[in-house]
Amino acid sequence: MREYVANEARSRLSTFSFSTLRQLVRNWRCRRQLLKLHALEDYQLKDIGLTRGQLRHISGLPLSVDPVWEADRLRLIASHQKVEQG
Repeated sequence: MREYVANEARSRLSTFSFSTLRQLVRNWRCRRQLLKLHALEDYQLKDIGLTRGQLRHISGLPLSVDPVWEADRLRLIASHQKVEQG
């Protein structure tokens, strides 16, 4: 499955089209919404499974990366690490 997703991402980036522009605009809008999360307290961020460091990481990614997907990925990694430690 990972191979399929990586192949799809490469093929989409290689053929710039209107859908690519639409995706960039969507990612930009998501990042603007992400800025609102910076105003939350640490305990509130913990409730949704993110840290300030993860927010900074997501904010620094290029516009071609979906910030919602990246936030979900980071939460999943953190939850797996907690399971392995506990």
